Amino acid sequence: MTDTCNWKPRGVHAWLLTVMAGLLAGLVAMVAFYMSNPIDWDGLGKSGALALFFPLHLLLVTAVAARLGFLARRRSARLAAWGFGLVMVSTAIMALLPCIAVWQRARHLAVPLSLGRYLAHAGSMNIGAPQLDRSVVYGTSSDGTKLVLDVWRGDHADAGALRPALVVVHGGAWRRGNRSGAPGWNRWLNGLGYDVFDVEYRLAPPVRWQDSVGDVKCALGWVAAHAAQYGLDPARISTMGNSAGGHLAMLAAFSMGDPRLPASCDVPAIAVRSVVNLYGPSDLVLGYDSSGSLAYVREALRNYIGGTPAEYPERYRAVSPLSHIGANTPPTITILGESDRLVPANQAQALDRALTRAGVGHETHVLPANDHGFDVNWGGFGTQIARDRIKAFLQRHD
Repeated sequence: MTDTCNWKPRGVHAWLLTVMAGLLAGLVAMVAFYMSNPIDWDGLGKSGALALFFPLHLLLVTAVAARLGFLARRRSARLAAWGFGLVMVSTAIMALLPCIAVWQRARHLAVPLSLGRYLAHAGSMNIGAPQLDRSVVYGTSSDGTKLVLDVWRGDHADAGALRPALVVVHGGAWRRGNRSGAPGWNRWLNGLGYDVFDVEYRLAPPVRWQDSVGDVKCALGWVAAHAAQYGLDPARISTMGNSAGGHLAMLAAFSMGDPRLPASCDVPAIAVRSVVNLYGPSDLVLGYDSSGSLAYVREALRNYIGGTPAEYPERYRAVSPLSHIGANTPPTITILGESDRLVPANQAQALDRALTRAGVGHETHVLPANDHGFDVNWGGFGTQIARDRIKAFLQRHD
């Protein structure tokens, strides 16, 4: 009897390669599970989110597995060779299927995508910190907090014309995050000719259901009041935000003038020109009961609002942008990932239906194989689609 069917590793190197193959296969299986199941944002689900942010990076694992598989065959470690082969095939599929899905959506939308742009940003993330040299105090709240924003001046082809502005609101589940947290957007908007005012607002705890949006309204009023100083058109001020910031960008614009949600400083109400919502929730009651990461979302909402929807139904309604939609609601674009494990697609769908009923100009794009925070990959295919759609939207409603 020959030992050609003997799969048992022989020797230290064969055992080492077999253990490595087993561990790598287990890790890849976990990532694959969380890529296809958008849950557990605050746990192992982050591995699936990262893979969806940077899918082509998985091809590096494919290459490593191929090299180790070749080495295993030379060492006659058959079990290891098969394990590395499985990893190689699996990671190639995991890398390519999300990209194919997004490219198909881009083709449907007639949006050109660039592999070169993806690769150019392969080693960086769209994450930033406050820019002290750009920082300006825009108000002082009743509790004495100095409210600060960062001013990003646009590239102005016609220096004599009044220019549009965007008040940008960062995300972070209403309890973390900072101004200039996604600098890629600010630089890109500057390139389109927009001055950007990236706002920091008061975070929970304590309860901030009125304070956070009040700070954003304060910033909007401050920008309008300083329009002449910056050469801005006060009638062309829009809002933009991601995640909790997308929620606040909508809420500030939709509820302008609502006495339940006043500005946190003495500024007049202004008419917001348009709203860009990146994966922000529109209905917080729905959000409390519908998420792939329910424990995380519920804790964030309780910190922000003070309790559950059963305890504070009026608060939840007041801070849900959906409650404020009417004929005067500004045009709104919403972009959200189909695999968002915090804010599911039903939030975008509910918003789309409400805006349609009210006759408000809007766009809604749910991107396949994209997760919450997909724009952290500035060159990512989902981000490329978002930039194209947002540029067209702003040009149409500017």
